[in-house]
Amino acid sequence: MGKYDHLITYDPRPDKPGRVADPSIMRKILYMDGATVAGAPYFEIMWFISPREPAPPTHTHDFDEFLGFIGTDPDNPSDLGATVRFLLEDEWIVLTKSALIYVPAGMKHSPFVIEDLRRPIIHFSGGPNVEYNSTSV
Repeated sequence: MGKYDHLITYDPRPDKPGRVADPSIMRKILYMDGATVAGAPYFEIMWFISPREPAPPTHTHDFDEFLGFIGTDPDNPSDLGATVRFLLEDEWIVLTKSALIYVPAGMKHSPFVIEDLRRPIIHFSGGPNVEYNSTSV
């Protein structure tokens, strides 16, 4: 056992009751927060492998959040390989390139929709909180 093993996680976030991830649409990869690694900020990574209907519901956080949508073509990493529509406040943004989104604390955001998926995309989210929490609006 290494001296820094307590700083490493190898597991995805477990499903919550009533919110089970559909493995035909998304595959959870890794999740870290203060409960999995003491004091760590929240960070989650997943693959989207099929189009996705609008989800999750519109919400806010009391912390800043960042979201990433990354294409998986090693010869053209800026090509997202899909169309992602994402709601920020009252405006839908459309992504067709790999992108990072900064969502300031208190800003309404989501749902997001994944359309025209030609190859899997990597999605991640994170923020400085040691626990993920949100308030539906």
